[in-house]
Amino acid sequence: MHADIDFTPLTHPTDPPARTDPTANAVARLALANGWQYYTHAVEQQLPGVVFREPNGRSRFSQRAVNIVRIPGTPMMEIGDSFYTEVAVGNQFTQRWGYLAVDVGVEMPSVTMESRSNFAQSPLPATPAGALADESRSGLRVEAAPGAEFAADALLTPEVVEALDNGSYPLDVELNGRWLFLYAPRSLSTDDAQSWEHTLRTAQLLMDRVRETFPMDASSSGAEVHQFGAPVTPMQSRGSRVNRMRVTWYLLAVVAAMGVAGGAALLFGGR
Repeated sequence: MHADIDFTPLTHPTDPPARTDPTANAVARLALANGWQYYTHAVEQQLPGVVFREPNGRSRFSQRAVNIVRIPGTPMMEIGDSFYTEVAVGNQFTQRWGYLAVDVGVEMPSVTMESRSNFAQSPLPATPAGALADESRSGLRVEAAPGAEFAADALLTPEVVEALDNGSYPLDVELNGRWLFLYAPRSLSTDDAQSWEHTLRTAQLLMDRVRETFPMDASSSGAEVHQFGAPVTPMQSRGSRVNRMRVTWYLLAVVAAMGVAGGAALLFGGR
C-alpha cells in the first residue's frame, strides 16, 4: 500500500506559513500530494475504539483529535492524533493517542494487543471483559475475550509480532467489531516519514491476516457483514492503572516541592 506514496513533503519539508504549526503543515502537504483528505481537528469522534469511548459507549471526557488524514480506498483508512482528559487524584491529565482506524467489513471478536514498551509507558484504557493477559509472545501483551484466543493466534504471525514490537515505532492493536485500530501513546499523524511507512505497512499486514482469518463469503456483494467465532465482547476499564505513572510522578513532585519548601523555611525562617 505504501509503496506508491509520495513522502516528499516529509522528507523535504518547506517552511510553513507564518503562525502555522510545522507538523500540521507537513501532514496537510502530505495529504495534498497523495490525494488524501486532511482535517485540522474534530471533537467527539464517533469511532468505537477504547481511546475514543468509555466502556459504556460514552465519548471520553473532552475527547478530540487533530491532524486527521483519510486515505481513500477499499477500505478507507483514517489516521490522526486523539486526545482526552483523565481525572486522577483530583488532577486532570491529558492523554494522547496516535491512531489508525479502518473498517475491515467483517465482524471480529474483541482483542487487544499491546507492545510491552507502550504498555509500560501508557496502557490502553480498557480491555475485553473477562480476558486473561497472555505474555507468551516476546514483546507483546495480548488480552482476548474468552473464546477469541484463536483470533490472536491467527493474526500474530512472526512478521506482525515484529512490526508491533518495533524498537523505534511500537504499536498496539484493538479489534472491535468491524474495526481494526492501531494505537501508540505518541503522534502517528506526524512529520516522520518512517513512522508513516511503518504504521501503514503494519496495518496492511494485519488487514491481510484479517482477510485470511475472517474471509467474506464469495457470493456476498460486500455489503453484508459476516461473523466468525466469538462475538464482540464488552470492554472493561483499567481505571486508575492507566495513569499510575503520571500519578506517581505527580505525587513525587509534590513531596519534593514540600521538601524544598520545608528546607527553605528551616534555612531562612529565622532570618
